[in-house]
Amino acid sequence: MRKIMETKRKTHKKVVLTPEQKLARKIQQAKNREKKNQQNEIRKIFSNMGYERIPGIAGVHFTYDNRTTEMDDVFVCENVILLIEYTTEQKPGDHLLKKSVFYNKVNENYTAFIDFLIEKFPNDVFKKYYNEKIKEKYPQTYQLQLRILYCSRYDVGEEQRRNVSSVYFFDYHIVQYFKMLTKVIKRSAKYEFLNYVNIPHQDYAENILNSSSSSKYKGYILPESRSSFRKGYKIISFYIDAESLIRRAYVLRRESWRQEENIRLYQRMLENSKITSMRKYLHEQGRVFINNIIATISIDDIALKKIRFDAENKCEREEQININKAGDFASNNSAHIENIIIEIKDKYNIIGIIDGQHRIYAYHEGNDIYENTIRTLRQQQNLLVTCIIYPPQESQYEQNRFEANLFLEINKNQKKINSALQQEIELIVSPFSTIAIGKDILKVLNENGPLRSKLVQYSYDKHKISTASIVSYGLRPLIKLDSTASDSLFRVWDNPNKLKLIEKNCNDDELRQQYVEFCSTKIRDILIAFKKHLELDNRWESYSAVNKNGILGVVLINGILNVLRLLVEKNQLYTPDEYYNKLNGIESFSFRSYTSSQYRKMGEMIYQKFFM
Repeated sequence: MRKIMETKRKTHKKVVLTPEQKLARKIQQAKNREKKNQQNEIRKIFSNMGYERIPGIAGVHFTYDNRTTEMDDVFVCENVILLIEYTTEQKPGDHLLKKSVFYNKVNENYTAFIDFLIEKFPNDVFKKYYNEKIKEKYPQTYQLQLRILYCSRYDVGEEQRRNVSSVYFFDYHIVQYFKMLTKVIKRSAKYEFLNYVNIPHQDYAENILNSSSSSKYKGYILPESRSSFRKGYKIISFYIDAESLIRRAYVLRRESWRQEENIRLYQRMLENSKITSMRKYLHEQGRVFINNIIATISIDDIALKKIRFDAENKCEREEQININKAGDFASNNSAHIENIIIEIKDKYNIIGIIDGQHRIYAYHEGNDIYENTIRTLRQQQNLLVTCIIYPPQESQYEQNRFEANLFLEINKNQKKINSALQQEIELIVSPFSTIAIGKDILKVLNENGPLRSKLVQYSYDKHKISTASIVSYGLRPLIKLDSTASDSLFRVWDNPNKLKLIEKNCNDDELRQQYVEFCSTKIRDILIAFKKHLELDNRWESYSAVNKNGILGVVLINGILNVLRLLVEKNQLYTPDEYYNKLNGIESFSFRSYTSSQYRKMGEMIYQKFFM
């Protein structure tokens, strides 16, 4: 009799997670996705700009100058080496502090660190890359440029940034800017990035092997007497190849990665579909666009020279054209000069494009099916540029306003400008309007204090508080530029020069900034007191599925701003501690019973209960 052995299959009892464990797992999975998305996003940016990622370095621990550490990524393009650190910590200060010792050691002598990567790194991946792709072209390590990029998904405080030297903070809004830019103009975005990490044109790639710092172009000059532009403004016209123009150009304003309002401008100034269609035209027709490019430039970035025929030596020679601080020709120059040499510095972001940005960037260095054709056209074809020269004494503020006004003037009779874009540009044109001042106040409040990093500043901000209604219904009545308005902070501001802000053509940016700081301080004082009372149980946070206790939002902020309006009207402004004492019991106030249209009503009720 055959004995049949029965075997029992082992079964694993299913682990049942508690609701708390499920939530913790969900949160951890979300964090992992966030970190992976951040890495992929930034890697794509550098890939689009032509950087190569060196595999085999990420996560390898090593000791450099008695400091053990590791790197998340290393990218290389030509003679530029980038050390990358990613973090999605919501409070990255401690993480940055740990890395700062290593960063400071590298930046003390980055050539020594490059030598370490080549000779002493735990594996030979960098050494192999260096020998195969760098050494022949740049045989001396001092010809290489190294930069450290700290890529934090969340804001790094100014005090924490000061702990490290020569580190470039690739903040999330800057990442989004370069993501947009590299998506549209691919490798030609490298010039903007080189400007961001402070690598001058003469130190990049083959330029470091020669000493040329400018290029010459033949053109014409037209003084303001023949153009009817304001006094001191000159107009020059010249032809320049597309490649040389792209590396010097910026669209509308140059500080794109330093001022968040320009992030939004650039998003709307370059249309991917339009550039693609124009690249198709160049590929199929091979002809240059005949319209001229309208641009601006500072006299500090160019030199103008007459061409004179030297009869004695029977040759042409160049004679400097001198322009004084007011933008006037020196006495020995005529009022109308033709046939000149225009010498333009090899610098990034010096030619501001007012009209024609798509015609220029259609020539960008891309990776599409048209690139083989356009690569040749980019160097061969010349674009006609009509450029307004600013007088040396013109302030950056006046230059910005002139560029924005000129853009609106050129486009008003063409295809209708996107209304959101027009609003952004008009903020440049009218920076002393209450709306513009209000936006700057919110920017300051978002940088530090009770509202730090809680307000929407960019279109891609999620789970943050929208600011449009705060500016319109909370701030504008509180900060209006009216010295007779009893409920405006402007009335109680004791600056002796404040009435200048009301003048029609005021351009005193320092005075404007002082008012922004005054209003921000007075608003922050009362917010501090409210937060101290309401921060228990995460109430001083936005309501969400994760935090159902949150009450912070547009309604609460506008309600508090309306409390402040009443306090201003009654001359009852206090210190943060005094506000805190006055607000005893505010924890039990029924904030949720007020809707978005009841800001004023909430403010009045809080005032009556706690300040009368």
